[in-house]
Parts: sequence; structure tokens; C-alpha cells
Amino acid sequence: MPPLAAWIERQAAISAERMARAISATSLVFHRPGFGQTVRPAPGSILASPETELAGGPDYFFHWLRDAAAVMEAIRLLAGGADGAAWVARFEDCVRFSLALGRLGGRDLLARGDIRANVTPDFLKFVRPDAEIAALEGEAVLGDVRYGADGTLDIVKWSRPQHDGAALEALVALRFWGDGRSSSSAARAELAALIRRDLDYTARHAAEPCVDIWEEELGAHYYPRHVALAALEAGADWCAADGDEARAAACRDGAARLLPALDAFWSDALGFYRSRIAVPESPKALDMSVILALLHAGRTRGPHGLADPRTAATFNRIKAHFAAHYPLNRERGLPFALGRYPGDRYFDGGAWYLCSFAAAEFEYRRAALGGGQLAVAHGDAILDAVRAFVPESGALSEQFHPETGAQLSARNLTWSYAAFITAWHARAAAPRP
Repeated sequence: MPPLAAWIERQAAISAERMARAISATSLVFHRPGFGQTVRPAPGSILASPETELAGGPDYFFHWLRDAAAVMEAIRLLAGGADGAAWVARFEDCVRFSLALGRLGGRDLLARGDIRANVTPDFLKFVRPDAEIAALEGEAVLGDVRYGADGTLDIVKWSRPQHDGAALEALVALRFWGDGRSSSSAARAELAALIRRDLDYTARHAAEPCVDIWEEELGAHYYPRHVALAALEAGADWCAADGDEARAAACRDGAARLLPALDAFWSDALGFYRSRIAVPESPKALDMSVILALLHAGRTRGPHGLADPRTAATFNRIKAHFAAHYPLNRERGLPFALGRYPGDRYFDGGAWYLCSFAAAEFEYRRAALGGGQLAVAHGDAILDAVRAFVPESGALSEQFHPETGAQLSARNLTWSYAAFITAWHARAAAPRP
């Protein structure tokens, strides 16, 4: 087996190449026979998985707004390296595609004909009601979670609404703006339009109940509110610099409401930030989504920042749970295989590559904030252990089995590759001897 550093560089190159396959995958065609659909991805779309043959896995041939934003962050980081111009072009295509999604309308879709005309009888129960489709007008479209990769509204019933997509997309777009890598004034104008649209949506809806990041429960959740806080804080500064004081004030007001609301997610009795506020206490309270929120938001100091001691306490509790419950971790004496939350049953409750990579990234990011070489060593130990369950091809599924390490669920999950890229980038920025 090659040295860890060599494997990491090779896996980063593979992850970038595999991720690129899912972006603007216009050469692919996906058939969804139960719904009578033939889908050809549009330029700028980001497939959650580009697999056209499911082989027992879930259908992820969609563009999720939140997942796409997480991938766009990896695109942004790659735009600063080799082949940067190509990654800039991809990012700008994604911006253009998302702007077009915001112009969709449910009434227009219904006016074009019966959305059930080609649906087989046994799939009719999975089609959304016409009234729900008709309500998708204006900014409501941004809470619709996922879209056809061809740039159409999704007619399939799903867990809606979700408010984190626009917030994370705004935050990533603001970072790209700060990088100053737009290829033209027209591309910069489109980027600004996306930022304003997403900030407006976030300011108006971030405090409302929505479905969690795992798309399972409606309620008050830590992840969407945390990324919204970071987006509104950054957006307020951006709008003020642009002379847009009204929008800046709306962002500041929204952020001022969200910060104390986030404090309520801490539990003295439990000793960690809960992923959701529920009565009675949810068994999903201890959840890796809290760590993902911290990483995606990128806030460093103060409450709810990466250096917050309560953040470390939450991370340690998550690691302790999976150290005790996953055989792979017990065998190696290291909590490297991390899942979503205790009691997860989705595809046998496997470890998620993106959760394990997030744990490594968390260590590297804390090292950069003064956590020292021990944190870097912890991050390296996680990646070193995970690589034993990555095939020679470098292919990453959604999950791997917590006992055997066999890959589970969707093959070639685009977010898994993006999570490796962000961990790799954080490692490069961490202090070394």
C-alpha cells in the first residue's frame, strides 16, 4: 500500500475526475419508466449520482439544491488549482442552471398537459398532487429540494420544504465572489443575481420549520439554521459593500434572530449540540449533521464556531457512539467509520464516506485554528483507516457496511467525492512540522 500522502493525492485526483462526470452530464440518458420519464441532464446540473443503471441502489439521478451547493464548494476549491479555468467554467454553468431553476413555475408545468399521462398505474400514488405543484411559484421553488436534472420540476412526492439549499448555495457563491475568479462581467452579474436571490429567500424562511438534511423529519433543525446564519452574516457584509443597505439590513436582522435560536440546540443534560429540537427528545439528537453544519458554514470563533468547546464535545460524543456500535471501529480501536445518527436504518445504517471524510476535515480545520499536530494526526488516522475500504479504482459509494466495509447504497455518490476534496484541501492548509 502506498504511503498515506501519496494515496490522498491520488484519491483527490480521482475524486475530482469522478465529480466532474456528474456535472453537466449532457451525454447521459436516464430512463425512469414508472414515471414515463427520459432524462437528459442540462448544462450546469449536478447529479447526486450519475449512475443510469441502479443495480438495487436508490434513484439519485436528480439535482438536489443543497447537495449541489456542497459540490460547488469543492468545485470552488479546485478552481484555485491546476485546470482552474475548467473548474471556473463548471461553477459558472452551475450558477446559470440554478438561476433557471428559480424561474420555473408549477402552473406552467400543469398547463403543458397532464403530468400523470405517462405514469404507470402502480406509480400514480407517488405523484405529487396538482395543488402542490401549482403552489410552486416564485421563491417557493427554492424550497422544493430537488429537481429534474434536465431543469424541470420534480413531480415525485418527497420530503419538502427544505430551506438549507438556498442558504448553502448563497454562502458558496459569496466565497466564489470573494475569490475573484469570474470569467467575465456577464458571469459576475449572474453570480450577483444568484447571491441576491438566495439571500432574500434565506432571510425570509430560515427561521421556519423545514425538513432536516437527511430528508426525514419536519421541524426545527440545527443544520439549516446554522448555514443560514453564516450566509446571512456574510451576505450582510457583501450587500453593504455593494451599497444595498436594505438587503444588508434584512440579512443582519435574520442573523440576529438565528444566533440565539441556535443556542437552544445545546443541551446541558446531554452534553452536545442537538441536531433537532423535539419533545420528547429525539433519538436522532446526536447527529453528524451538526458537524457538517459547522464545516459548511465555516464560522470559526465564538459560539457555534469550529473552536467552540461545545462543538468539540459534540464531535467527541458522535465518535464515542460509533466507536462502540460499529464493528469496524472496534476492530481497529479507532472511530473512523462514522454514520449519520444512532439507530439509522437506511441501507442497514452503514457508515457514510462523507461523514468519515467530514470527521477528518474537522480535525484538519481545528488544527489550522491552533489545535496542533495531534489534530492533524487524528485526521490522517481517519483517512488512513478509510482507505482500506476504498477500492483501487477510487470509486466512492454513499455508504460502506459497518461490519464488512462493503459498499452500500448509491454508487459514485457525487457528494462523497466532494467531501474528500474539501477534506484534502483542509489537510493541505493544516500546519505541519
